[in-house]
Amino acid sequence: MNRSAASATHAPARSLLAVAVRALAAALALLLVLAARPASAAVETKLLRIDPRAGVRDGAPLLTTVVELVQFSSLSEVVSNNGCAALRGDAYLNCLSAAVETPNAIAKPFPFPDAQARLFVRVDNAESPATFVSKTAWGAAKKDPLVGTAWLIALDASSMMGGRYQDAREVANQFIGALGPNDLAKLIIFDDKLNAYRANTAWTPARDKAKLIAVLAANGTPSASSGSGRPFGGQVKNIARAFGDLGNSGSVQNIPMMQAMVLLSNGAGREDGGSVAATAEVMKQFFNKGRFPEDNSASPKTPLPVISVYFPNARGFVNDKLSLNDFQYMQDIANPEIGGFFDIVQAGQSVTKARTIVKLVNDRFDKMWVVKWKLACLAPTVEQSFILAFDNTSPPIKPDATFKEVPLGVNPTQWPLDLNLAQTKLEADANPLHPGGTFRVYGNFCWGGDKTRAEAYFVPAGSKPDPNVNRNDPRVAQQAMQTITAQNLRGGALEASDTFVSLQVPDDEKILEGNGEQMITRLVLYDNRAKRASGYDEKTVLTLKAQKKPMNILLIAGIGGGVVVIILLLVVLLRGGGGGGKRGRSAAPPAAPVVAGGPAPYGGGGGYGAPPGGGYGAPGGYGGPPPGGQGGGYGGGGYGAAPPLV
Repeated sequence: MNRSAASATHAPARSLLAVAVRALAAALALLLVLAARPASAAVETKLLRIDPRAGVRDGAPLLTTVVELVQFSSLSEVVSNNGCAALRGDAYLNCLSAAVETPNAIAKPFPFPDAQARLFVRVDNAESPATFVSKTAWGAAKKDPLVGTAWLIALDASSMMGGRYQDAREVANQFIGALGPNDLAKLIIFDDKLNAYRANTAWTPARDKAKLIAVLAANGTPSASSGSGRPFGGQVKNIARAFGDLGNSGSVQNIPMMQAMVLLSNGAGREDGGSVAATAEVMKQFFNKGRFPEDNSASPKTPLPVISVYFPNARGFVNDKLSLNDFQYMQDIANPEIGGFFDIVQAGQSVTKARTIVKLVNDRFDKMWVVKWKLACLAPTVEQSFILAFDNTSPPIKPDATFKEVPLGVNPTQWPLDLNLAQTKLEADANPLHPGGTFRVYGNFCWGGDKTRAEAYFVPAGSKPDPNVNRNDPRVAQQAMQTITAQNLRGGALEASDTFVSLQVPDDEKILEGNGEQMITRLVLYDNRAKRASGYDEKTVLTLKAQKKPMNILLIAGIGGGVVVIILLLVVLLRGGGGGGKRGRSAAPPAAPVVAGGPAPYGGGGGYGAPPGGGYGAPGGYGGPPPGGQGGGYGGGGYGAAPPLV
């Protein structure tokens, strides 16, 4: 075979091999593209707040939670997808900032599927479910006075900030200007001293934010250096302890449900082991745990979102050497997984960047959910454990069990019982309560059918709660129960289940208040094991329709039967006649004429005369009818001073 023939023979083979190589290369390229494309992130549940105040205030077991559902992307993933990995220096910082400022890049909000939502509290080594009541987006719930944020703004005024201090002031100014109606803010201006601040304001409500702006204006330049070192990490931790002062200001009426920290700095810590980047991760865990101070085990869990804004200094040899640590510290201390945020503001960008940062942070908060639940059962201890989970969702939602053995912020004995007021009142309207009777209270109870745990304490008519009494003092409640029991106004349970309890009404008209159709009785239902009660102030006490004690039907029937017998006897006697000593006999008919020799006429002779006279006379009376009720209503003599209704 000549060379040309051989070439012709192998040409198709080389062509097929080339096609195969190209196909393999295309397949590998496709695999690389698919591998580089991020998979759809799982939806995560973040239980950020559990607030019991509405339930204690309104006398119903209403628990308020703040929940975030997001598809979370890590900062490294967002930055890599934005093509920043190949850049260096300021170009890299600008690329990173643009990436995180893309809406929903870090956290994409997800709807709250209430039909699949399950909140559990651990009671007696078992999970007890709460009942979903409502959900509202945070941004739409701000009419609620508790829906707000306490913003702790920490502004770095150290000498190392230099000209960047003015940019940081502008960002602080924008955060203060954007305060919501129920927000608070506290401004701390610090320099390089550990425990001494340039400015440290009180917690200030949004209506007085001009006071905070005035403090900013009074601190227009950074501080002079006080030494070569700076304990930046220790400063940040000490500043965060300011959340322990919430509620100490007389001008603050309601502490908002959420708190957040805004850290504005170049991150420069010098000659301090606590300021190295590795310690920022430890600090972030401190913020995520949300206990201030951390050694107070009785403090409620309040995870703290940290908004960290980095202001890099102009580049130079010293800054190049240390700026990586500063940058890493400021980046790592932010916790975007629970609502925190990290961004970078270069020189001259403060006005536009500040608006963007404030909007991004507030937009994320506004998409969180305020979810309310009815919580019937509660562990009888200060510490509680909760789990928030979702059933059969697509995509699946990861549960949150981070609220484990943490204080709820309320004494469990002050948590009200879960009554079904509508059903209880409906039955009482149809069958009003009366002394000596029975009645039912419906609800969701935790006594598991143990009727010995349920008691009803009836409020004496005319009692008014003492506004000066300490309702949280167990001695006051104990004294009130003893007083009511001594007056025989306590009703024991006849039957109990998880959904109702049947109770005895005391046989005493002191429980009745009002007249006619307006008559009511007031009572408090009590679980003597959990030491929990239904509402017990004038607004929340259980008020049911009542009536006076009905007449005894058997007694009335007996009296009626006796009267009928007497009347029948009278009729019989009157019809049969009867002699009486004072009545004369009837005159005899005239005698028939006697015929001589003839027989005596038929029917003649003396006869029997009239029946005996006199009869039986009128029957003796039974006296007046039995008294109807107690007579005189319940005005009469007083019962003495009523015990305080606590």
